[in-house]
Amino acid sequence: MKHFFYLLAVTSLLFASCSKPFKKAEGGLQYKIISDEKGKLLKAGNFFEIQFDQVYSGQGKDTILFDSRTVSNQIVTMDSTAIPPVYFKIFSESRKGDSIIVKQSTDSIMKSGNTPPFIKKGAFIIAHYKIVNVFETKELADIAYQKQMALAKTKDSLKAIDQLKIDDKLITEYLDKNKIKAVKAPQGTYVEIITPGAGDAIDTSKVVKVNYTGKTLGGDKAFDSNTDSAFGHKEIFPVNMGAIPGTPGSVIKGWIDGLSMLKKGSKARLYIPSSIAYGSRGAGGQIPPNANLSFDVEVVDVISAAQSNQEEAKKKMQMESMQRAQRAPQAK
Repeated sequence: MKHFFYLLAVTSLLFASCSKPFKKAEGGLQYKIISDEKGKLLKAGNFFEIQFDQVYSGQGKDTILFDSRTVSNQIVTMDSTAIPPVYFKIFSESRKGDSIIVKQSTDSIMKSGNTPPFIKKGAFIIAHYKIVNVFETKELADIAYQKQMALAKTKDSLKAIDQLKIDDKLITEYLDKNKIKAVKAPQGTYVEIITPGAGDAIDTSKVVKVNYTGKTLGGDKAFDSNTDSAFGHKEIFPVNMGAIPGTPGSVIKGWIDGLSMLKKGSKARLYIPSSIAYGSRGAGGQIPPNANLSFDVEVVDVISAAQSNQEEAKKKMQMESMQRAQRAPQAK
């Protein structure tokens, strides 16, 4: 009887999630929050544990881009200077135990110019978030973080350690063969520092402005670049080092790992194992499953998350002003 009532509750929740309409948010985002209204509401200054997956839905099939259940949950600070405003608003409406679905059309994403080559028009990026827990103090959040790191190590040892060993062997053999000197970052990315750069170390409180070109390891043909006009997006790419996975500025784990070894002005080549890049799923038709990657990167600037938000707000105001001017009737 207990199992029957549990099944009934789950079925009701699933039905509610399907029938509940999406709300519209800025930047072409749509979202819905599935809640029983019983959990603790997220507030500024809280810390929360989040489970996350992201799916590319297009061309008649769904492709999993990331699933935290294969690695670990993330501990996030509810900080308006670090979380993009539209996501801060969404999470401000959320409670412990809530599930959140966020979807964005690829058409609106492609307007920004900074998109992976496998993304095509007419599709959606759909993210699913689960607020697993909420913490009021940093001490409690740190304890939860240590537990997640221990869990990640266990999962790595069970699922990904063999692939990481294979990746590491292939990369080190490539480096030795080509007489390349590189240092190994904490998560396994190898970093060939060409120009050291100067200034403070890069950490999770920073946004890094980067020029880059990506290739598969040993490949001659770039699969993406923001310095080559052939790819159609020559804007400097901002990387939020503390971004929630799937939000603007978030990147593959290998980038965060490698960029943490650099400083403003650095030029380097990152050799990223597949296990902290696109893994067994690959990306589009240009990055095969289990492909090790190399990225030529230049750190153009390093700013705080708050500064980045101010720049984005200014850019948005300028764009809206231009749009209003274009819509205004021509003076006679």
